[in-house]
Amino acid sequence: MTTSSQAPTAAFQSCVDEVLRQSAFLIDRWSSKLVSAMYERSLAVHEPAERHQIQAAIAVLKKNRLMFEQGFSAKLKKAIADDAAAGTVRKSLNPRRSLSSVSFDELELMGDNQVQEAVESARLQQLVRLACESGLAGFSARLSTAQGFLVVKGDSNPLRPEVITLALIQLLQSLPVSSQTRACWLLDGAGIMGEELQALYVLLNDFLAGQGIEPAAYGVVGAPQGRTGRAWPTGRLEGFQASPDFPEPANTGYGKPEVVENDSAQASRKPLLTLDHLHHLLVGDYENSSHEPTSFSAFGTEELVHQDFSHTVPAALDVLTELEEKGLVSARTKLTRPAPSPPVAQLRARLKTDAKTLGQSLAIEVVGLMIEQMANDERLLAPVRQVIASIEPAFLRLAVTDPRFFSDKTHPARKLLETITSASLGYASENAPGFSEFMQNLQKVAVLLAQSQVSDAQHFAELLQDFERRQNRNTPEHRQAQRLAVQALLQAEQRNLMAAEIANEIRARPDFVESSRTITAFLTGPWAQVMARERLAGQSETFGTSQAVFSLTLGDVLWSLDIAPVASHQKRLLKMIPDMLQSLRQGLASIDFPVEQSRPFFDQLMAVHRVALKARPEVPADAPKKTHVLEKMFAEAEDQDVAPLWMAPSEAQHSGFMEDWDGPSVAGEPRNDMLEPQDSVSAAISGLAGLGESIGLNLGDWVDLLVDMQWLRAQLTWISPRSTLFMFTSEGGRKHSMTSHVLRHLLKLNLVKVISQQGVFEGALDSVARTAMQNSVQRKGG
Repeated sequence: MTTSSQAPTAAFQSCVDEVLRQSAFLIDRWSSKLVSAMYERSLAVHEPAERHQIQAAIAVLKKNRLMFEQGFSAKLKKAIADDAAAGTVRKSLNPRRSLSSVSFDELELMGDNQVQEAVESARLQQLVRLACESGLAGFSARLSTAQGFLVVKGDSNPLRPEVITLALIQLLQSLPVSSQTRACWLLDGAGIMGEELQALYVLLNDFLAGQGIEPAAYGVVGAPQGRTGRAWPTGRLEGFQASPDFPEPANTGYGKPEVVENDSAQASRKPLLTLDHLHHLLVGDYENSSHEPTSFSAFGTEELVHQDFSHTVPAALDVLTELEEKGLVSARTKLTRPAPSPPVAQLRARLKTDAKTLGQSLAIEVVGLMIEQMANDERLLAPVRQVIASIEPAFLRLAVTDPRFFSDKTHPARKLLETITSASLGYASENAPGFSEFMQNLQKVAVLLAQSQVSDAQHFAELLQDFERRQNRNTPEHRQAQRLAVQALLQAEQRNLMAAEIANEIRARPDFVESSRTITAFLTGPWAQVMARERLAGQSETFGTSQAVFSLTLGDVLWSLDIAPVASHQKRLLKMIPDMLQSLRQGLASIDFPVEQSRPFFDQLMAVHRVALKARPEVPADAPKKTHVLEKMFAEAEDQDVAPLWMAPSEAQHSGFMEDWDGPSVAGEPRNDMLEPQDSVSAAISGLAGLGESIGLNLGDWVDLLVDMQWLRAQLTWISPRSTLFMFTSEGGRKHSMTSHVLRHLLKLNLVKVISQQGVFEGALDSVARTAMQNSVQRKGG
């Protein structure tokens, strides 16, 4: 088995090329079989209108077959390249509508037709995957080896059914046909595409086997300690093991995390909240609708043992709880879903029964699903999860009076949950500094929510304001420190970018003399920084008339370094030196450059001037090979792929800047040239190794960061406009900033460990949307 690399092999690339070569034949077979299948279906139907519709769809399919053959390969090539470029970071806002990628926030912006297309696409993906599952398993195992993985990583397979199905969906949507025609095609076409992919995967498996690629192992891999890529899904990850840093909650009211609903369990549940329901709730369609019994029964009350006997809910729940305690409920029943505590379940059922609109019933269901997800999110410490579970009644009551509060990003109740869960991610363990004080503040919020029956926005706004004040996270001092840090980093980024341009200009000047490495390093390093500050300040209207002083000084310095002509104008040199030295020192002071670090330059400059002032000047002998600080900081940048970023001491102090990594390079680290636009699938595929070209971190992400040999939990609070600088903030408002070059190294060496890349609350809402999507697909298939 291939055990190296994390880099795609030649076998992997040849496999991708083979799929692209086969794509034209695949879509041709698919369309031919689809015509036959639809024709047979038309013969079996009895309704003339339906038969006519099928026959019309067949005619349109035949008319567009050439467009199928020409368009599918291009769509597939783009889909594979896009998937490869996405790397390990999967954005929730992407064109794929699948069970795993639907986004709650995105749903509100969708139209009714888009919602239906999303469900149809998810249904198509599900049917295709079911039909090709056996062939995919063996192929994915070998392809993972070809990609350099030790275990099977199906989600990293750019040829998986979801990617190919996406290409088909995009092709169909690009054709000038109606949605009814597309739906008619896919009724038979989904299964046919699954059969075609099954045959393709068997072929590709043999193709890789012929090149000596052994299958990777389907090992049970536990989730990394305290780490997650996006939101924790409603279902447990296969083989997940609880991390010692995140112990199981004590009596959260939702049972242990092990019983979080999985895919098979969800499949056995009657679909309740659908994507269409959720969409109409978010856009406010249910706000004024009456709560008719027919609508209510169609939606259902999950806690009811039977939908027609809502008055028996409390007793039934008590019986179910007793049976569970006595072990008389099957393991399958226990695993279907973590049941809420009886009081909470009774409150849900009572509120749904008393609800006057379908929107209120839906909101109650959404809140229940949302709280359950957060109460079982193992990124949160057990005491935090317990408190979140205990405050559900307050949010259930709010759902009745304000059914859409969770979709309003400015609503105090939503902001309270976001603030609580975000702040709790800042603690790696219950022993972390500040956690006990945090829990005291959190418990006070829980007590106030439990004691008060008031459920309006003002009440939650007061609680939010009090919690933030006690946390001391949004104080004027912290805001001022953040502003100073951001200002320092922005200033440094702009100046360094300008200095790089100026350094190139200096080297290109006709009067530039390569007199010594130290002098060259100074002129293209610190002095380029001085001139950059001067130019940037010159763009401001408030800057005085001396904006070109330091640029003129550069010309004087370069002239004084050319010994032969200077020897003929010694009086001019003698007159120039005092003003030149004064200007040089003033320029360095303007960027707060340390005097000690500039001393080697002044020593070399004076040595050149002494030679020029002799009666018979001679070219000075080369100085002993000794690397000064200036050369280390600036001259060596010419030999590096990434130029080091220089920060003034005051800028570094305000922003907690970490110096550029000067340790050994990491094998296999991606190069910056991959950031350039890709012209082919091959170029995009080659970026799959390791972290990929982009850092893959977004504002709000939490990491564990090694600082001074101590692990700190920190949040990414700022990224520069050009994504060259990143700043993290740890407990107490301490800043930690670094270049993208340094951050890449630290991530590669596991000295920065990603803990969470999506907010707990945002992830819970996305989980609700995924549940609604799953229910829609099940109902569609039922």
